[in-house]
Amino acid sequence: MYEFSYLYGTMAFAPFWFYSFWVRPDLRSTMLVLSSLFGIGGVLSEFIYSRDWWEPVFFSGTTGAGIEDFLFGFFFSGSVAVFYEIVFNKTYETRDVTPQLPIRFRYIALFFCTVFFGSALILGLHSFSATVLAFGISIVYILTLRKDLLPNAIIGALFSSFLALLFFGIPELLTMGWVESTWSLHNLSGNFILHMPAEDFIWFLLAGAYIAPLHKFWKNNISVAYVAPKKSRVPCPSKVELATEKASD
Repeated sequence: MYEFSYLYGTMAFAPFWFYSFWVRPDLRSTMLVLSSLFGIGGVLSEFIYSRDWWEPVFFSGTTGAGIEDFLFGFFFSGSVAVFYEIVFNKTYETRDVTPQLPIRFRYIALFFCTVFFGSALILGLHSFSATVLAFGISIVYILTLRKDLLPNAIIGALFSSFLALLFFGIPELLTMGWVESTWSLHNLSGNFILHMPAEDFIWFLLAGAYIAPLHKFWKNNISVAYVAPKKSRVPCPSKVELATEKASD
């Protein structure tokens, strides 16, 4: 009954992703890079979340992880990463200030994965606690070094909370009882915000606050006003020019 519920929730992000990709060619590379990375992350993290947070059913019938995990990470991260630029009509520009220490994505990813997977697998923490640690420490680190990215983080968190409503609302509307059937509620607090577990709402807030400023932090960019390139138009010959050409013939 619920084999398509996860897919319904995930595809709720797709219109935002495709719209952003279509209207802003300058942001496409950012979207593709982050979407691909977090798509892979979505698959890997599922092996942690399915232990004590939820037990999703995949339409493909696979166990452990499914294509929905990749699509979730892909569409969610790409949409959140550029939402600030879309809403406020901004684009990227390299900062004049060079970081004292070079920032590499592999170091950012290594730190996040070490905290998340390490605290869950080695320390035995619940995946919610591991998530709060990984996202929380990373967000504090980014905003400590780049206080100018605070608006990006706030907008990303707010937009993510809206996406959370869609992710839970659409499947519950189409396949009522999905949350109760799929989530390991005995391992969670039991508190709900509308139709979603409180832990999931916090997950979306933290993920949005982390993803929204991530690319600018990584590439040492700032947001500046975006000016859309003007389309070149071939000038039409005037009546005088046409008359001159006709006379010369």
